[in-house]
Amino acid sequence: MTRIRNFTPGPVEVSEEVLSAQYGQQKLHVGADFAATYIRVTEGLQKIFGTSGHVAVVPGCGTLVNEMALGGYLAPGKRVLILDAGYFSSVLQRSVEGWGAEPVLLPVPEGQPLAPEALRTALTQQHYDLLCFTHVETSTSLLNPVKDYCQVARDAGVPVMVDSVSALGTCAAEMDAWGIDVMTSGSQKGLESVPGLGLVALSDRAWKHVESTGIRRGGVTDLLRWREQFDTARDWHPSLTTMPVGVVYALDVALQRMFSEGLSDRYQRHRTARDFLCAELADLGLEMQIRDGARAAGVTAVKTGGRFSSSDLVTYLMQHHQIRIAGGFGANKEEVFRVAHMGDHASIPALRPVVSGIAQFLQQLT
Repeated sequence: MTRIRNFTPGPVEVSEEVLSAQYGQQKLHVGADFAATYIRVTEGLQKIFGTSGHVAVVPGCGTLVNEMALGGYLAPGKRVLILDAGYFSSVLQRSVEGWGAEPVLLPVPEGQPLAPEALRTALTQQHYDLLCFTHVETSTSLLNPVKDYCQVARDAGVPVMVDSVSALGTCAAEMDAWGIDVMTSGSQKGLESVPGLGLVALSDRAWKHVESTGIRRGGVTDLLRWREQFDTARDWHPSLTTMPVGVVYALDVALQRMFSEGLSDRYQRHRTARDFLCAELADLGLEMQIRDGARAAGVTAVKTGGRFSSSDLVTYLMQHHQIRIAGGFGANKEEVFRVAHMGDHASIPALRPVVSGIAQFLQQLT
C-alpha cells in the first residue's frame, strides 16, 4: 500500500510511536494506570499552555471545548467581540450565538493582523463581556499578536478567550504571563497526536469567575464538574466520563516527545521550516497569503495568483507524489492552497518533496 505523506493542517502526520500507543489491548478509563497517565497529560499541558490553572482534557474536539468554555461566561444579553480573521472566526460566532449571547465581529485586514490600537478603539465603543479570537487562523495561516491583544483587553477590563487549536505546540503560549483567561486546543494538530480530545485551559482567575456565576452548564459539558471529578477521584477515575483511552495514551507519548526535544527548540524548528517553505515558494513566483512577520509557524497559506485552481494542485500532488495538502476555505477556496508543517513535518528535509512537487506542477502549466 502506497504511503501518503500528510501536509494538511489537521489531523497531521504522527509518529509510529504515537500510533502504537493508541492501539493494542483495550485499556480501561479507570484505575491507577490510566489515572497516572491522565494526570501526567494534564500537567504536561499546563506547561505547554503556560498556566498554573487546571486543564480539562475531554473527549471531543476544539469546537466542543470552545462551547464549554464560552458557557462559563455567556448568557442571553451578554456581548462578545470576535476578531473576524477567517472561517474559524465564524465558528466562534455560531458558538456564541448558541449560548444566546450577541457576537460582534470586528473585521481583520486581509493578509495581516488587526492593529492593537484598532482593537483598543473597538473595546471603548461599547461594553463587551468577552473578547475571542484565534491564535492562528487555520484558513489563512494568520498568527495573531496574542500578547498585544491581551494587554489591550486587560486595560479595558475585558476577559480573553483564545482558540489555539492550530497553534498550540507549534509556537509559544503563555496564558498566565500574557493574561489569557481561557485557551482551547485539540489533540490532532500542533501537539502531533491523533484526533479525539478537546483541551481547555482556564486561568486561576477564570476558574474563580466560573465558580462565582453559580451557573451549571449541563452534565459532561460543565467544566466545573470536570475539575471536581479530577480533584475528588484523581487516583482512580480522574475523568468525568468514559474517555477515548487510546487517544489519551497517544497524547501522553506525543507530549513526552515534545518535552524531550525541548519546547524552545521545537518552536524554532517550526519557524525554520516555515521560513524555508515561504522562501522556496516565493522563488517559484508564488505569494503568501499573510505578510512576513505575521505568518503561523505550523501552516502556510499560498495564493494561486489566478494561474491555477488549488484543487488541481491538491489532486496533482496526491496522484503524482503521494503528498496531501489542503485547498482554501469559502469564497477563496480555489484561490489559496495550504501546506502544514507541524510535528516531524516541520523540517526542511520533509518539505523538500512538497516544494519539488509544486515546482513540477507549475512547470506543466506552461
